[in-house]
This record gives sequence, C-alpha cells and structure tokens, in this order.
Amino acid sequence: MTVEVRLATRRSALALAQARSVGRCLEQAHGDRVRVVLVEIDSTGDLDRTSPVAALTEMGAFVRSVQAALLDGRADAAVHSLKDLPTGQPDGLVPIAFPERADPWDAIIGSTIDGLAPGALVGTGSPRRVAQLKILRPDLRTGELRGNVDTRIAKVTRGEVDAALLAVAGLQRLDLTGAISEVLGIEAMVPAPGQGVIVVESRPDGEAADVLRAIDDPTTRILAEAERMLLFETGAGCRSALGALATIEGASIRLDAFVDDERGPRRTMIVGDSSNAVVADARKELGL
Repeated sequence: MTVEVRLATRRSALALAQARSVGRCLEQAHGDRVRVVLVEIDSTGDLDRTSPVAALTEMGAFVRSVQAALLDGRADAAVHSLKDLPTGQPDGLVPIAFPERADPWDAIIGSTIDGLAPGALVGTGSPRRVAQLKILRPDLRTGELRGNVDTRIAKVTRGEVDAALLAVAGLQRLDLTGAISEVLGIEAMVPAPGQGVIVVESRPDGEAADVLRAIDDPTTRILAEAERMLLFETGAGCRSALGALATIEGASIRLDAFVDDERGPRRTMIVGDSSNAVVADARKELGL
C-alpha cells in the first residue's frame, strides 16, 4: 500500500528545494511505498518586503503559516530551515526528523574578505554576521539585504552592494556554489545555530510520523539540539549576535560559540561528553 505524505513548505525556491530533498530522502528510505506531495504556502515573512529579516525570523514569520497547514490538516508534515524555527513550538508538533546536515558555513559572494576595498558595502541582515565581519574587517560597512538567494546575488552583480554574506547550504541546494568567492570557516565566522539543517515537523503519532522517522539522522539531531539548547537557554533570538556550531570530536561533542552584546564580542570552544555539559560550560565562558 502506498502512503501519501503531504509536506508543507514556503514557496521560495530555496524552501522548495529543501522540501524536494526531504521527498528524495523519503523515496530512498521507502521506495514506491511513499508518495510525496508538496503543499506550497505563502508565509508572512515572504509577503512582508519591508521588515528586517532578523526580526521576521525571530517572530516566526517564515514558519507560522507553514505550521498552520499542518495543524489544520492540509499537510502531514512541515519542512523548515532549522535556523528559521523559533525555540518554542506549537502544542502537538515535534521535530520528527533531522535529515543529514549540509555544510554549515557562511560564504561571501562578490569578493573575498581581503579583496574588498576599504569602506566597501557588504549586504547582510544578520547581526551575527555583522558582528563577526566587523572583527575581520572593521572598516567595512554593512546594509540590510532582502529577497531570495537569486535576488541577493543579482544585487551584488548590479553593484547595489559590493559583496554579500549567504549560507553555503542554501547556495548548494540551489546549485549556485559558483557564485561563492570565499567560504568562511569556523576561525572566521561561527555559523548560526542550526545553519545547514533541515527539520521536519509533524505530529508525534500516526502513519506519517512513522514514515518520517526513517529519515532522521541521529548525529545531526544531537548536534542541532545542542546548538538550539544554547539559543534557548540564553534567551537569544535571531536579532542577537549569537553563533553556535556543534561537531563530533572523537567520542565527544565540540561546541564553538560566539556572542556580541553590550559587553562586546566573545567566543569560546568547549569539548565535553554531552550537550548539557558543553552548553553549560559555554554559557559560563561567555558570561551568559
């Protein structure tokens, strides 16, 4: 018997690419026993062309409409970029699957960091990226950059900004890695919590939940939950300059973390035996 799984997703090219990748994972796991249908949703964040992206993300503007389709029965699951998902979830929904993570890094397009002229304008709406860019190149200017990935690349091409900061994962999923001038590794820029991770939300029981659990990657889940724990326990939102990346180091968890607030920029690297341990030590080191 074929099971139909309806995946709710935003209509943006990147969101659709992410939903299709989830569909491919389901087909690889279940073969022709699963039929995937995309339910495309116009989110509040996509319709709002004026508010800063960071503020929209913090209030959940990119996910609430998609979650509503799941809650009212139009879909069986919702597909999100984890970094867009607020730490508080609606009652009845759980992160049922974390497919394997893509590259978590940030990238600059239009120029390398060192290749930018003094005072050049870099497009980004992320306080985290702004704060770390200012450490790399204090002379650079930054400005809000709205629109989908293609639009942002076009703004660099047209010279509206000299360069732009984007997530490598999004560029990979859209086959646009040729636009990357430089990938910014952990020493240059700590990524956002959950960057590069897709999360699939669903109700915890029922036929769809059983089907979706097959594509959960346990390592991605553990590391993503560690990053989200730091985000939740510090009360930081997208408008806060907080970065966190958890990785496996031997038999331990390594957590790189960055924050910039009224006390100035700080970063740390912690290695420990559990998510709770590394998050607790990171908070102590960062004074959070």
